[in-house]
Amino acid sequence: MNSFNCPTCNAHNSSNAQFCTSCGTNLNQAQATPYQTPSSQPEAALVSAYAFAGFWKRLIAYILDGFIFGILFGLLAMLLGGSIISIAPQNPANLMAFFGLYALAIPAWWLYFALMESSNAQATLGKKILGIKVTDMHGQPISFGQASGRHFAGIITNMTFYIGYLMAAFTARKQALHDMIASTLVVNGQYGPSQINIASENPGKGMSVGGIIAVVFLVLLIPVGGILAAIAIPAYQDYTIRANVNQAIAETSPIQLAITTHAIETGYWPNNLQQAGIEQELINNDNYQLQITAEGAYQIIFKQPASITDNRLNFIPQLAASGEYEWECSSRDLKDAYLPMRCR
Repeated sequence: MNSFNCPTCNAHNSSNAQFCTSCGTNLNQAQATPYQTPSSQPEAALVSAYAFAGFWKRLIAYILDGFIFGILFGLLAMLLGGSIISIAPQNPANLMAFFGLYALAIPAWWLYFALMESSNAQATLGKKILGIKVTDMHGQPISFGQASGRHFAGIITNMTFYIGYLMAAFTARKQALHDMIASTLVVNGQYGPSQINIASENPGKGMSVGGIIAVVFLVLLIPVGGILAAIAIPAYQDYTIRANVNQAIAETSPIQLAITTHAIETGYWPNNLQQAGIEQELINNDNYQLQITAEGAYQIIFKQPASITDNRLNFIPQLAASGEYEWECSSRDLKDAYLPMRCR
């Protein structure tokens, strides 16, 4: 007869026993769920979580590189430039050579990155301080040519409104655009080639395609939205003021007939608008007031919007060949953009 030991007390029990005869343990459950030694987390998942250098580390390293390079190159340029100028300070060629030193900053910046990232250190001074380095996709050091390609691929990254740099925050291997182009990784310095290779072959999920598109859209929306706002807001303000001016002209146009009628009937121009029979509500309201000047001419004096407060629009009657009066309008205060074409 077959038997087996109880997993709790190690007592012998028959194969068809449901409970241990010694301790009472449920043998069916014990057989269904045998004890297993818990396994450790896979090495790939552990390495992938920590091997790749994060966005902020990379950003701070880049800032440090710019600071260090600026000091070193600036001191070198001052020493060499001072020597050139001291030889013949009035010589134009020497002056041009002095300023030409600063043009060397561009190739010097390239060599600073390419030489140091392809060296045994695999890192610039800024990256070294932050404890990160540059490798290929398998964790191996990169060549001078690959380092140069990575550096110049940064030009393409710059053309993306810097979104290419932001990609290091959400891609699976935390690669910026120029890393993807040059097939390079930026990793934490304590990890060796084999660990980096494992992490590269088994990266985390990173952000979804939809998430990346959303981030790109939001980043682009900020400058584009700012540009559109800078154009749209002044245009809307001009439109609002122009609408107020045109409304005032339309509302006050009946007084032209009242003024000319008074002149024809009495033989003289009215001294004030009340004399011409104009109601007080039209003469003075919240938006403007009207004022007779001389020889039948009158002005609209604006009270609001604030940008055109006290600005004046003049209307002058002119006797046409037909014997009727025509009104000319003009303004020294209001911009042409606020006026109808006939008043400009």
